[in-house]
Amino acid sequence: MAIHLSSRQPRLRLIGGALFVAAVVAAALALDATVVATVTTALGAVAGVLGAWLPLRQRTPQAEGVAAGPPRRSVTAPTGDAPRVLHGRETELARLRSALARPGGRFRVLAGLGGVGKSALALALYEHAAARRGRSAWWISARTPETFADGIVHVAETLGATPADADELRAGTARARDLWWELLSRARRGWLLVIDDADELRVLGALDGTGWLRPSGRGLVLVTSRISSPHPWGRAAEVIRLGPLAEGPAAQMLLDLTGGGSEAAARRLARRLGGLPLALKVAGSDIGWEFSRWESLAEYESALDAGDVTGLLHVDRGVGGPPDPRQVPATTFEISLASLTGEGLPHATPLLRLLSCYAPNLPIPVDLLACEAVDALLGGPADEAGRQRHLHTALRGLAQLSLVAEGHLERHGTRIRTASLHPLVSEASRSRAAGAPHQAAVEAVVAALAPLRSDDSRTWPLAAIVSPHVRQLLDTSLAYLDDEHLTALLDVAARLVAAAAWSGAADASGQLASHALARTTPLDEDHPARLNLRAELAWATGRNGDWDTAHTMLASVLRTWESQADPPPLPVLDVRHKLAWSIGRTGDWESARARLTAVGEARRRLLGADHPDTLHTRCCLAWATWRTGSPAEAEAEYRSVIADRRAVLGDDHVEVLDAYHSLAEGYVLDNRHEEAEAVLRTVVAARARLLGPDHPETLDNCPRYWLGRALQGQGRHAEAADLLERLLREQTRWFGVDHPATAATRACLTGRPGTTGTDTTDAR
Repeated sequence: MAIHLSSRQPRLRLIGGALFVAAVVAAALALDATVVATVTTALGAVAGVLGAWLPLRQRTPQAEGVAAGPPRRSVTAPTGDAPRVLHGRETELARLRSALARPGGRFRVLAGLGGVGKSALALALYEHAAARRGRSAWWISARTPETFADGIVHVAETLGATPADADELRAGTARARDLWWELLSRARRGWLLVIDDADELRVLGALDGTGWLRPSGRGLVLVTSRISSPHPWGRAAEVIRLGPLAEGPAAQMLLDLTGGGSEAAARRLARRLGGLPLALKVAGSDIGWEFSRWESLAEYESALDAGDVTGLLHVDRGVGGPPDPRQVPATTFEISLASLTGEGLPHATPLLRLLSCYAPNLPIPVDLLACEAVDALLGGPADEAGRQRHLHTALRGLAQLSLVAEGHLERHGTRIRTASLHPLVSEASRSRAAGAPHQAAVEAVVAALAPLRSDDSRTWPLAAIVSPHVRQLLDTSLAYLDDEHLTALLDVAARLVAAAAWSGAADASGQLASHALARTTPLDEDHPARLNLRAELAWATGRNGDWDTAHTMLASVLRTWESQADPPPLPVLDVRHKLAWSIGRTGDWESARARLTAVGEARRRLLGADHPDTLHTRCCLAWATWRTGSPAEAEAEYRSVIADRRAVLGDDHVEVLDAYHSLAEGYVLDNRHEEAEAVLRTVVAARARLLGPDHPETLDNCPRYWLGRALQGQGRHAEAADLLERLLREQTRWFGVDHPATAATRACLTGRPGTTGTDTTDAR
């Protein structure tokens, strides 16, 4: 930093003073009249010249167009912006007061997203510090080099800096920084120095202990900044990250600003605004001011839901003039993006636009972004390593300014790195996203889920993470998608529906299918994407216990497929398989057996004998064979399918366990309870090992239910009751009291197994 100010001219005053002293001395020496007259005349002449020259010297810089020095900017703390009550920051304020009393040789950094309330918290500490008698408190804005320089000089002058010192400080030399800390050392112990809006670190100079920012044991330096990563600040800093307010304090802040209202409505609006203090302040003020367009918090929330959130969160101050751009949530985020562009990270902006197309506040796997579509959007290098660096530098820049948050998920031993966005950051950025980010977001999901098989438990964690993001794309991106991207998105949705059904989350499966179907209106009724979703919705309906409705829905889908001139064979076979199983679940196992036989033969011809879909149909056919009075034939087929599945899929694949499970159910129905117990204990242990004891597949597929029945069949009723009661508690917690699996367990405990219609396997 080097900002020069023309020095003052103290020598002129010294000359005038010297002349005056000379006159007095001459009089004191009683010089004769002639000498006195001569001296007086000379002094008058000199004074006249000085009197004419000094104003001319003072006016010359302006006359020549040279600035006499930069205008002084205000260095007063903006205490008028401080909230009357600081909600939800009591812990942080107490921590800062303790630091003020005992700085401990470290400076503190309040860091977080723009609008999270960093300056408000700093102002609360400043007012506390300024109220102490005999102690100093200063406030410097680091928003620009000029405001920072003015603040440095002002504080230095209060500590006795000379005009020459001020010039040195403005020049920003290494000696000036040492001088600055020498002056601070003169202040009485216990001072507070707040450096606000330090978002551009170059304004602060080096952060290695030789710059403007250094730790001190005599007073506390408190910095507010959007840069929340501790790495740039160095070892001398303690970074205090501020997040959004909790729901209770956020709601109370709204009620204070509006002058009252419904607490429930305040909580809803607080959640809608993500607890961001700046957004709460703007919304509450907008509602509470005279002639507001909204009479209540609920009306304002409805307006947000119906319109442009970034447009509403912009208070019209009337005669107060335009607001500071940093006091408008959407604008303050864009200021952060602009600073990243200035730091050489222009690709951070399109990356944030893309991330905003996904669901806010939920983890987005970083691996999802490693695809050609994202590379093209960001304009990265040609080589893979270069593209990865390009992506991660943008993520790091966004994270340092708190525009995205890094996270990690642990799923069955796999650690997944994620990014997430605050809801208002997401909405504000998405409102500025054109078609390309939305299309790239779809392509990234398609690429990530390309290897997904709905019956493979290894893919279920990724499917569960991505599902809410697909819902978000269905909600907000359709207007930017052409038919190709829309079809791809709907196909992904259908695959996620199937994965949810396989994993036991039938409710979530049906909800996603219905959600996607409601957004397929741009497509014809017989479009493959619509038919695939209809089939998956029917399957989820059956998995939820309504097989009659599922049968009707699947029959309708099959008729639509068969009415086409050249329907694709694989989707048609999938519907035929599902329809056959639904027929069996409604009681007609003879018809189901015949249909599954035909599907199995067709799949063998098209896909081969060892394809997972062919093996799947064989497994279901074995159950239909058992139910139609041929248990020995069915048992032999199960053992053959189990061997083939183990060879193709591996010993721990969920479909291998599924076949074992179905075999054990047949044993229970044939009163072969000891054999059933041995198989089921293996299945229960394997499912818990692979999926976790509380996974829906572990609970909903009911291996413990059937184990309980096997124990009951052996007369071990106390042991069976203990197992079933624990299962019932878990199922009630996960699924509710009316779920078919919960109802089946409850019926089994009362001694009436099979009365709920779940007396047959859910093998698929």
